[in-house]
Amino acid sequence: MWHLAVALHAAFAALCGTLVALFLALVCVPCLHVPVRARLRPWTIHHVESGLEWVVAAQRLQTPWLTRLFTQSSHSVSVTFYASFLPILFWLGLPELGRNLVFLMSLALYVGNAIKDLVCAPRPLGVAYGKQKLQFLGASDEEIELNAKEYGLPSSHTLNTLCLNYAFVWYLHDRELIAPGTAAVLYSLVALWVVWIAASRLYLGLHTPIDILAGAVAGLAVLVCFISIEGLLARWVTSGPAAVTHAALVCLVLLRLYPRPLAHTPSYEFSTSFMGAMFGIVVGVAWVSPHAHQPGIQLAQVWSPSHVLLGSRLLWAARRLGVGFVAVAAMKEASRTVLLVSLPLLYHFFPLRVRALWQPPMHNLYTGKVAGAAPAQDGGPAGAAGAAAGASGEPADTAAARQRVLRPRRGTRSDAQEAGGDGRGSSGGTAALTSTLPDARRLAALPHNAHGVPWDVDVTSRFFAYAAIGVAVAGVTPRLLDALGW
Repeated sequence: MWHLAVALHAAFAALCGTLVALFLALVCVPCLHVPVRARLRPWTIHHVESGLEWVVAAQRLQTPWLTRLFTQSSHSVSVTFYASFLPILFWLGLPELGRNLVFLMSLALYVGNAIKDLVCAPRPLGVAYGKQKLQFLGASDEEIELNAKEYGLPSSHTLNTLCLNYAFVWYLHDRELIAPGTAAVLYSLVALWVVWIAASRLYLGLHTPIDILAGAVAGLAVLVCFISIEGLLARWVTSGPAAVTHAALVCLVLLRLYPRPLAHTPSYEFSTSFMGAMFGIVVGVAWVSPHAHQPGIQLAQVWSPSHVLLGSRLLWAARRLGVGFVAVAAMKEASRTVLLVSLPLLYHFFPLRVRALWQPPMHNLYTGKVAGAAPAQDGGPAGAAGAAAGASGEPADTAAARQRVLRPRRGTRSDAQEAGGDGRGSSGGTAALTSTLPDARRLAALPHNAHGVPWDVDVTSRFFAYAAIGVAVAGVTPRLLDALGW
Protein backbone atom coordinates (compact mmCIF):
# COMPACT_ATOMS: atom_id res chain seq x y z
CA MET A 1 0.00 0.00 0.00
CA TRP A 2 2.82 2.38 0.86
CA HIS A 3 4.55 1.71 -2.45
CA LEU A 4 1.28 2.33 -4.30
CA ALA A 5 0.83 5.67 -2.53
CA VAL A 6 4.39 6.69 -3.42
CA ALA A 7 3.85 5.70 -7.05
CA LEU A 8 0.57 7.64 -7.25
CA HIS A 9 2.20 10.69 -5.70
CA ALA A 10 5.07 10.53 -8.19
CA ALA A 11 2.63 10.13 -11.09
CA PHE A 12 0.55 13.09 -9.92
CA ALA A 13 3.65 15.25 -9.51
CA ALA A 14 4.77 14.29 -13.01
CA LEU A 15 1.33 15.14 -14.38
CA CYS A 16 1.33 18.57 -12.73
CA GLY A 17 4.85 19.29 -13.93
CA THR A 18 3.91 18.25 -17.45
CA LEU A 19 0.83 20.50 -17.46
CA VAL A 20 2.81 23.53 -16.29
CA ALA A 21 5.60 22.83 -18.78
CA LEU A 22 3.14 22.40 -21.66
CA PHE A 23 1.43 25.66 -20.83
CA LEU A 24 4.73 27.56 -20.69
CA ALA A 25 5.65 25.97 -24.02
CA LEU A 26 2.32 27.16 -25.44
CA VAL A 27 3.06 30.69 -24.23
CA CYS A 28 6.40 30.56 -26.03
CA VAL A 29 4.70 29.87 -29.39
CA PRO A 30 2.78 33.10 -30.15
CA CYS A 31 1.28 31.77 -33.38
CA LEU A 32 -0.82 29.38 -31.28
CA HIS A 33 -2.33 32.05 -29.02
CA VAL A 34 -5.16 33.12 -31.35
CA PRO A 35 -6.26 29.58 -32.37
CA VAL A 36 -6.26 28.43 -28.74
CA ARG A 37 -8.26 31.49 -27.70
CA ALA A 38 -10.74 30.91 -30.51
CA ARG A 39 -11.43 27.42 -29.18
CA LEU A 40 -11.44 28.11 -25.45
CA ARG A 41 -13.12 31.49 -25.19
CA PRO A 42 -16.64 30.55 -26.42
CA TRP A 43 -16.67 27.48 -24.19
CA THR A 44 -15.55 29.56 -21.21
CA ILE A 45 -18.10 32.31 -21.83
CA HIS A 46 -20.85 29.66 -21.95
CA HIS A 47 -19.81 28.38 -18.52
CA VAL A 48 -19.48 31.92 -17.16
CA GLU A 49 -23.06 32.63 -18.23
CA SER A 50 -24.35 29.35 -16.82
CA GLY A 51 -22.61 30.05 -13.51
CA LEU A 52 -24.14 33.48 -12.96
CA GLU A 53 -26.98 31.99 -10.92
CA TRP A 54 -24.41 30.99 -8.30
CA VAL A 55 -23.30 34.61 -8.02
CA VAL A 56 -26.91 35.79 -7.79
CA ALA A 57 -27.56 33.26 -5.03
CA ALA A 58 -24.46 34.34 -3.12
CA GLN A 59 -25.43 38.01 -3.34
CA ARG A 60 -28.85 37.28 -1.86
CA LEU A 61 -26.95 36.84 1.43
CA GLN A 62 -25.69 40.42 1.21
CA THR A 63 -25.21 42.27 4.49
CA PRO A 64 -22.89 45.21 5.25
CA TRP A 65 -20.75 43.25 7.70
CA LEU A 66 -20.35 40.28 5.35
CA THR A 67 -19.39 42.58 2.50
CA ARG A 68 -16.82 44.28 4.70
CA LEU A 69 -15.45 40.94 5.91
CA PHE A 70 -15.09 39.47 2.43
CA THR A 71 -13.52 42.68 1.12
CA GLN A 72 -10.93 42.76 3.90
CA SER A 73 -10.17 39.06 3.41
CA SER A 74 -9.37 39.71 -0.24
CA HIS A 75 -6.49 41.98 0.78
CA SER A 76 -4.50 38.84 1.66
CA VAL A 77 -3.85 38.61 -2.09
CA SER A 78 -2.46 42.06 -2.81
CA VAL A 79 0.72 43.93 -3.62
CA THR A 80 0.73 45.48 -0.14
CA PHE A 81 0.46 42.11 1.60
CA TYR A 82 3.22 40.47 -0.44
CA ALA A 83 5.50 43.51 -0.07
CA SER A 84 5.08 43.36 3.71
CA PHE A 85 5.00 39.63 4.38
CA LEU A 86 7.67 38.14 2.12
CA PRO A 87 10.59 40.41 3.18
CA ILE A 88 9.90 39.61 6.83
CA LEU A 89 10.72 35.95 6.17
CA PHE A 90 14.14 36.90 4.77
CA TRP A 91 15.03 39.10 7.74
CA LEU A 92 13.67 36.99 10.61
CA GLY A 93 15.55 33.79 9.95
CA LEU A 94 13.79 32.04 7.09
CA PRO A 95 15.53 33.31 3.94
CA GLU A 96 15.12 29.96 2.19
CA LEU A 97 11.36 30.01 2.78
CA GLY A 98 11.13 33.62 1.62
CA ARG A 99 13.09 32.81 -1.50
CA ASN A 100 10.93 29.78 -2.26
CA LEU A 101 7.71 31.74 -1.88
CA VAL A 102 8.96 34.51 -4.18
CA PHE A 103 9.84 31.93 -6.84
CA LEU A 104 6.54 30.11 -6.38
CA MET A 105 4.41 33.25 -6.52
CA SER A 106 6.29 34.50 -9.58
CA LEU A 107 5.39 31.27 -11.36
CA ALA A 108 1.82 31.26 -10.03
CA LEU A 109 1.19 34.88 -11.02
CA TYR A 110 2.68 34.38 -14.47
CA VAL A 111 0.68 31.22 -15.19
CA GLY A 112 -2.55 32.68 -13.84
CA ASN A 113 -2.20 36.01 -15.64
CA ALA A 114 -1.11 34.38 -18.89
CA ILE A 115 -4.21 32.15 -18.81
CA LYS A 116 -6.37 35.22 -18.19
CA ASP A 117 -4.96 37.12 -21.15
CA LEU A 118 -4.88 34.05 -23.39
CA VAL A 119 -8.52 33.03 -22.85
CA CYS A 120 -9.92 36.56 -22.26
CA ALA A 121 -13.00 35.30 -20.43
CA PRO A 122 -15.27 38.08 -19.12
CA ARG A 123 -16.08 38.60 -15.48
CA PRO A 124 -19.72 38.23 -14.34
CA LEU A 125 -20.44 41.92 -14.98
CA GLY A 126 -18.98 41.61 -18.48
CA VAL A 127 -21.96 39.65 -19.82
CA ALA A 128 -25.44 41.03 -20.44
CA TYR A 129 -27.24 38.95 -17.80
CA GLY A 130 -24.64 39.85 -15.20
CA LYS A 131 -25.10 43.59 -15.79
CA GLN A 132 -28.85 43.19 -15.24
CA LYS A 133 -28.86 40.93 -12.17
CA LEU A 134 -25.58 41.41 -10.30
CA GLN A 135 -23.96 44.03 -8.13
CA PHE A 136 -20.26 44.79 -7.96
CA LEU A 137 -19.70 44.55 -4.20
CA GLY A 138 -15.89 44.59 -4.34
CA ALA A 139 -15.88 48.37 -4.07
CA SER A 140 -12.47 48.83 -2.42
CA ASP A 141 -9.93 50.91 -4.30
CA GLU A 142 -7.77 47.87 -4.99
CA GLU A 143 -10.63 45.82 -6.42
CA ILE A 144 -11.79 48.66 -8.69
CA GLU A 145 -8.37 49.81 -9.85
CA LEU A 146 -6.55 46.50 -10.17
CA ASN A 147 -8.35 43.18 -9.78
CA ALA A 148 -11.60 44.04 -11.57
CA LYS A 149 -9.76 45.30 -14.65
CA GLU A 150 -8.41 41.82 -15.38
CA TYR A 151 -10.22 39.06 -17.21
CA GLY A 152 -12.00 36.50 -15.07
CA LEU A 153 -10.61 33.00 -15.65
CA PRO A 154 -8.84 31.76 -13.59
CA SER A 155 -9.50 33.30 -10.18
CA SER A 156 -6.12 34.72 -9.15
CA HIS A 157 -7.23 34.98 -5.52
CA THR A 158 -8.04 31.26 -5.40
CA LEU A 159 -4.86 30.29 -7.24
CA ASN A 160 -2.50 32.48 -5.22
CA THR A 161 -4.11 31.73 -1.85
CA LEU A 162 -3.78 28.01 -2.43
CA CYS A 163 -0.14 28.25 -3.56
CA LEU A 164 1.16 30.64 -0.91
CA ASN A 165 -0.46 29.11 2.16
CA TYR A 166 0.04 25.44 1.33
CA ALA A 167 3.66 26.06 0.36
CA PHE A 168 4.23 27.89 3.64
CA VAL A 169 2.93 24.97 5.73
CA TRP A 170 4.67 22.40 3.53
CA TYR A 171 8.04 24.07 4.04
CA LEU A 172 7.68 24.22 7.83
CA HIS A 173 6.68 20.55 7.91
CA ASP A 174 9.31 19.40 5.40
CA ARG A 175 12.10 21.14 7.36
CA GLU A 176 10.74 19.67 10.62
CA LEU A 177 10.07 23.09 12.11
CA ILE A 178 6.57 21.97 13.10
CA ALA A 179 5.24 18.60 14.23
CA PRO A 180 3.14 16.40 11.89
CA GLY A 181 0.05 16.97 14.02
CA THR A 182 0.49 20.72 13.83
CA ALA A 183 0.99 20.49 10.08
CA ALA A 184 -2.27 18.53 9.71
CA VAL A 185 -4.17 21.21 11.62
CA LEU A 186 -2.59 23.98 9.55
CA TYR A 187 -3.35 22.19 6.28
CA SER A 188 -7.00 21.96 7.34
CA LEU A 189 -7.08 25.66 8.20
CA VAL A 190 -5.52 26.51 4.85
CA ALA A 191 -8.20 24.48 3.06
CA LEU A 192 -10.91 26.40 4.91
CA TRP A 193 -9.20 29.69 4.08
CA VAL A 194 -9.05 28.83 0.37
CA VAL A 195 -12.77 27.98 0.40
CA TRP A 196 -13.49 31.26 2.21
CA ILE A 197 -11.54 33.29 -0.36
CA ALA A 198 -13.27 31.46 -3.22
CA ALA A 199 -16.68 32.18 -1.67
CA SER A 200 -15.75 35.84 -1.29
CA ARG A 201 -15.06 36.13 -5.02
CA LEU A 202 -18.52 34.77 -5.82
CA TYR A 203 -20.19 37.05 -3.28
CA LEU A 204 -18.37 40.19 -4.44
CA GLY A 205 -19.45 39.56 -8.03
CA LEU A 206 -15.94 39.10 -9.39
CA HIS A 207 -15.99 35.42 -10.41
CA THR A 208 -18.20 32.51 -11.37
CA PRO A 209 -17.66 28.85 -10.38
CA ILE A 210 -15.72 28.06 -13.58
CA ASP A 211 -13.20 30.80 -12.71
CA ILE A 212 -12.74 29.46 -9.20
CA LEU A 213 -12.42 25.86 -10.39
CA ALA A 214 -9.81 26.88 -12.95
CA GLY A 215 -7.93 28.82 -10.28
CA ALA A 216 -7.92 25.83 -7.94
CA VAL A 217 -6.74 23.42 -10.66
CA ALA A 218 -4.04 25.79 -11.92
CA GLY A 219 -2.92 26.55 -8.36
CA LEU A 220 -2.67 22.87 -7.47
CA ALA A 221 -0.67 22.13 -10.63
CA VAL A 222 1.75 25.01 -10.00
CA LEU A 223 2.13 24.12 -6.31
CA VAL A 224 2.86 20.42 -6.89
CA CYS A 225 5.19 21.24 -9.77
CA PHE A 226 7.12 23.72 -7.64
CA ILE A 227 7.44 21.34 -4.69
CA SER A 228 8.84 18.72 -7.06
CA ILE A 229 11.62 21.02 -8.29
CA GLU A 230 12.19 23.01 -5.09
CA GLY A 231 15.45 21.23 -4.30
CA LEU A 232 16.80 21.86 -7.80
CA LEU A 233 15.91 25.54 -7.56
CA ALA A 234 17.65 25.86 -4.20
CA ARG A 235 20.86 24.38 -5.60
CA TRP A 236 20.60 26.50 -8.73
CA VAL A 237 20.14 29.86 -7.02
CA THR A 238 23.04 29.24 -4.62
CA SER A 239 25.34 27.82 -7.29
CA GLY A 240 26.91 31.14 -8.23
CA PRO A 241 26.64 34.17 -10.52
CA ALA A 242 25.56 32.06 -13.50
CA ALA A 243 22.10 31.89 -11.92
CA VAL A 244 21.67 35.61 -12.64
CA THR A 245 22.19 35.08 -16.37
CA HIS A 246 19.77 32.16 -16.40
CA ALA A 247 17.12 34.15 -14.53
CA ALA A 248 17.51 37.12 -16.89
CA LEU A 249 17.01 34.90 -19.94
CA VAL A 250 13.93 33.23 -18.44
CA CYS A 251 12.37 36.60 -17.59
CA LEU A 252 13.15 38.03 -21.03
CA VAL A 253 11.62 35.09 -22.91
CA LEU A 254 8.50 34.76 -20.77
CA LEU A 255 7.75 38.48 -20.67
CA ARG A 256 8.37 38.97 -24.39
CA LEU A 257 6.17 36.03 -25.44
CA TYR A 258 3.34 36.69 -22.98
CA PRO A 259 -0.10 36.50 -24.69
CA ARG A 260 -1.54 39.81 -25.88
CA PRO A 261 -5.11 40.18 -24.56
CA LEU A 262 -8.06 41.43 -26.59
CA ALA A 263 -8.25 44.58 -24.45
CA HIS A 264 -5.81 46.22 -22.07
CA THR A 265 -5.55 44.71 -18.60
CA PRO A 266 -3.00 45.19 -15.79
CA SER A 267 -2.18 41.46 -15.68
CA TYR A 268 1.04 41.80 -17.66
CA GLU A 269 2.22 44.60 -15.38
CA PHE A 270 1.58 42.42 -12.32
CA SER A 271 3.64 39.62 -13.83
CA THR A 272 6.42 42.05 -14.72
CA SER A 273 6.54 43.37 -11.16
CA PHE A 274 6.80 39.97 -9.50
CA MET A 275 9.27 38.61 -12.03
CA GLY A 276 11.38 41.71 -11.48
CA ALA A 277 11.33 41.07 -7.74
CA MET A 278 12.26 37.43 -8.37
CA PHE A 279 15.18 38.51 -10.55
CA GLY A 280 16.32 40.89 -7.82
CA ILE A 281 16.20 38.08 -5.27
CA VAL A 282 18.42 35.95 -7.52
CA VAL A 283 20.89 38.84 -7.86
CA GLY A 284 20.88 39.38 -4.11
CA VAL A 285 21.47 35.70 -3.39
CA ALA A 286 24.06 35.01 -6.10
CA TRP A 287 26.05 38.26 -6.16
CA VAL A 288 25.44 40.51 -3.18
CA SER A 289 25.02 38.29 -0.14
CA PRO A 290 25.45 34.58 -0.97
CA HIS A 291 26.64 33.70 2.55
CA ALA A 292 23.21 34.51 4.01
CA HIS A 293 21.43 31.98 1.81
CA GLN A 294 23.51 28.84 2.11
CA PRO A 295 21.73 25.61 3.15
CA GLY A 296 21.40 25.19 6.88
CA ILE A 297 20.50 28.77 7.78
CA GLN A 298 17.27 28.24 9.64
CA LEU A 299 15.09 29.99 12.14
CA ALA A 300 16.67 28.24 15.11
CA GLN A 301 20.13 29.47 14.14
CA VAL A 302 19.13 33.10 13.90
CA TRP A 303 16.69 33.65 16.71
CA SER A 304 17.91 34.17 20.26
CA PRO A 305 18.25 31.20 22.62
CA SER A 306 15.16 30.12 24.52
CA HIS A 307 16.30 31.63 27.82
CA VAL A 308 16.35 35.17 26.41
CA LEU A 309 13.36 37.26 27.45
CA LEU A 310 10.55 37.84 24.99
CA GLY A 311 11.15 41.59 25.08
CA SER A 312 14.71 41.11 23.86
CA ARG A 313 13.52 38.94 20.99
CA LEU A 314 10.96 41.51 19.98
CA LEU A 315 13.61 44.25 20.07
CA TRP A 316 15.91 42.07 17.96
CA ALA A 317 13.14 41.49 15.41
CA ALA A 318 12.06 45.14 15.38
CA ARG A 319 15.51 46.50 14.65
CA ARG A 320 16.10 43.95 11.86
CA LEU A 321 12.78 44.87 10.27
CA GLY A 322 13.52 48.57 10.67
CA VAL A 323 16.86 48.26 8.89
CA GLY A 324 15.30 46.12 6.17
CA PHE A 325 12.40 48.38 5.32
CA VAL A 326 14.63 51.47 5.37
CA ALA A 327 17.00 49.73 2.94
CA VAL A 328 14.08 48.78 0.67
CA ALA A 329 12.73 52.35 0.70
CA ALA A 330 16.17 53.77 -0.10
CA MET A 331 16.73 51.32 -2.97
CA LYS A 332 13.28 52.02 -4.36
CA GLU A 333 13.82 55.79 -4.34
CA ALA A 334 17.32 55.53 -5.79
CA SER A 335 16.27 53.15 -8.56
CA ARG A 336 13.28 55.31 -9.39
CA THR A 337 15.44 58.40 -9.80
CA VAL A 338 17.99 56.61 -11.97
CA LEU A 339 15.37 54.94 -14.16
CA LEU A 340 13.40 58.13 -14.72
CA VAL A 341 16.48 59.84 -16.10
CA SER A 342 18.39 57.07 -17.82
CA LEU A 343 15.89 54.76 -19.51
CA PRO A 344 14.36 57.19 -22.04
CA LEU A 345 17.84 58.38 -22.99
CA LEU A 346 19.17 54.83 -23.24
CA TYR A 347 16.31 53.63 -25.44
CA HIS A 348 16.83 56.64 -27.71
CA PHE A 349 20.03 55.05 -29.01
CA PHE A 350 18.26 51.88 -30.18
CA PRO A 351 16.82 51.88 -33.72
CA LEU A 352 13.07 51.41 -33.91
CA ARG A 353 13.56 48.06 -35.64
CA VAL A 354 15.50 46.82 -32.64
CA ARG A 355 12.98 48.23 -30.19
CA ALA A 356 10.20 46.55 -32.14
CA LEU A 357 11.73 43.20 -31.20
CA TRP A 358 11.15 44.03 -27.53
CA GLN A 359 7.66 45.48 -27.46
CA PRO A 360 5.51 44.19 -24.61
CA PRO A 361 2.16 42.66 -25.62
CA MET A 362 0.29 45.83 -24.68
CA HIS A 363 -2.35 47.98 -26.36
CA ASN A 364 -1.74 51.59 -27.28
CA LEU A 365 -3.54 53.60 -24.58
CA TYR A 366 -2.41 57.09 -25.51
CA THR A 367 -5.38 59.03 -26.92
CA GLY A 368 -3.53 62.21 -27.90
CA LYS A 369 -1.13 63.00 -30.70
CA VAL A 370 2.61 62.40 -30.36
CA ALA A 371 4.47 65.35 -31.88
CA GLY A 372 2.02 65.80 -34.73
CA ALA A 373 1.61 62.11 -35.45
CA ALA A 374 -1.73 60.46 -36.06
CA PRO A 375 -3.77 59.60 -32.95
CA ALA A 376 -3.37 56.17 -31.47
CA GLN A 377 -5.56 53.58 -33.14
CA ASP A 378 -6.66 51.66 -30.08
CA GLY A 379 -5.91 54.14 -27.33
CA GLY A 380 -7.86 54.20 -24.11
CA PRO A 381 -10.74 52.10 -22.87
CA ALA A 382 -12.98 52.80 -25.84
CA GLY A 383 -10.36 51.71 -28.31
CA ALA A 384 -9.51 48.67 -26.25
CA ALA A 385 -13.16 47.74 -26.12
CA GLY A 386 -13.42 48.13 -29.87
CA ALA A 387 -10.40 45.92 -30.37
CA ALA A 388 -11.96 43.32 -28.13
CA ALA A 389 -15.23 43.48 -30.01
CA GLY A 390 -13.61 43.23 -33.40
CA ALA A 391 -11.28 40.38 -32.51
CA SER A 392 -13.68 38.24 -30.54
CA GLY A 393 -17.16 38.82 -31.82
CA GLU A 394 -18.19 40.32 -28.48
CA PRO A 395 -20.66 43.19 -28.96
CA ALA A 396 -18.94 46.55 -28.83
CA ASP A 397 -21.31 47.86 -26.17
CA THR A 398 -20.53 44.87 -23.96
CA ALA A 399 -16.80 45.37 -24.28
CA ALA A 400 -17.17 49.09 -23.67
CA ALA A 401 -19.38 48.44 -20.66
CA ARG A 402 -16.74 46.18 -19.14
CA GLN A 403 -14.18 48.95 -19.45
CA ARG A 404 -16.63 51.59 -18.19
CA VAL A 405 -17.67 49.59 -15.12
CA LEU A 406 -14.10 48.72 -14.28
CA ARG A 407 -12.55 52.13 -15.00
CA PRO A 408 -10.47 53.38 -12.04
CA ARG A 409 -11.80 56.27 -10.02
CA ARG A 410 -9.96 59.56 -10.07
CA GLY A 411 -7.78 60.25 -7.08
CA THR A 412 -7.10 56.64 -6.07
CA ARG A 413 -3.85 54.73 -5.91
CA SER A 414 -2.79 52.32 -8.61
CA ASP A 415 -0.22 49.56 -8.71
CA ALA A 416 2.19 51.98 -10.35
CA GLN A 417 1.73 54.36 -7.44
CA GLU A 418 2.22 51.49 -5.00
CA ALA A 419 5.56 50.76 -6.60
CA GLY A 420 6.63 54.37 -6.91
CA GLY A 421 5.19 55.94 -3.80
CA ASP A 422 3.65 59.15 -5.14
CA GLY A 423 2.58 58.27 -8.64
CA ARG A 424 5.89 59.19 -10.21
CA GLY A 425 7.06 55.66 -9.55
CA SER A 426 8.94 52.85 -11.04
CA SER A 427 6.33 51.81 -13.56
CA GLY A 428 7.40 54.69 -15.78
CA GLY A 429 3.80 55.73 -16.48
CA THR A 430 4.36 59.36 -15.56
CA ALA A 431 4.70 62.82 -16.94
CA ALA A 432 8.29 62.87 -15.75
CA LEU A 433 9.20 60.16 -18.21
CA THR A 434 7.15 61.80 -20.93
CA SER A 435 9.00 65.08 -20.55
CA THR A 436 12.36 63.39 -21.04
CA LEU A 437 11.45 61.44 -24.18
CA PRO A 438 13.64 62.63 -27.08
CA ASP A 439 12.37 62.80 -30.64
CA ALA A 440 8.75 61.95 -29.82
CA ARG A 441 7.76 61.99 -33.49
CA ARG A 442 10.14 59.10 -34.18
CA LEU A 443 8.55 57.14 -31.33
CA ALA A 444 4.97 57.62 -32.52
CA ALA A 445 4.99 54.19 -34.19
CA LEU A 446 5.49 52.49 -30.82
CA PRO A 447 2.61 51.62 -28.48
CA HIS A 448 2.35 54.01 -25.53
CA ASN A 449 0.71 53.88 -22.13
CA ALA A 450 -2.03 56.31 -21.11
CA HIS A 451 0.57 58.95 -20.17
CA GLY A 452 2.27 58.87 -23.57
CA VAL A 453 5.25 56.79 -22.47
CA PRO A 454 6.37 53.95 -24.79
CA TRP A 455 5.48 50.63 -23.25
CA ASP A 456 9.01 49.27 -23.58
CA VAL A 457 10.28 52.10 -21.36
CA ASP A 458 7.40 51.61 -18.92
CA VAL A 459 7.84 47.85 -18.60
CA THR A 460 11.64 47.96 -18.37
CA SER A 461 11.53 50.58 -15.63
CA ARG A 462 8.93 48.58 -13.72
CA PHE A 463 10.97 45.39 -13.97
CA PHE A 464 14.22 46.91 -12.75
CA ALA A 465 12.55 48.96 -10.02
CA TYR A 466 11.12 45.79 -8.51
CA ALA A 467 14.44 44.06 -9.10
CA ALA A 468 16.08 46.76 -6.98
CA ILE A 469 13.61 45.97 -4.20
CA GLY A 470 14.49 42.27 -4.47
CA VAL A 471 18.21 43.07 -4.23
CA ALA A 472 17.53 45.17 -1.14
CA VAL A 473 15.57 42.36 0.50
CA ALA A 474 17.90 39.44 -0.24
CA GLY A 475 21.27 41.14 -0.66
CA VAL A 476 21.69 44.60 0.82
CA THR A 477 19.78 44.06 4.07
CA PRO A 478 21.63 40.84 5.09
CA ARG A 479 24.95 42.63 4.56
CA LEU A 480 23.80 45.59 6.64
CA LEU A 481 22.62 43.30 9.43
CA ASP A 482 25.96 41.47 9.40
CA ALA A 483 27.84 44.76 9.55
CA LEU A 484 25.72 45.90 12.50
CA GLY A 485 26.08 42.56 14.27
CA TRP A 486 22.32 42.08 14.39
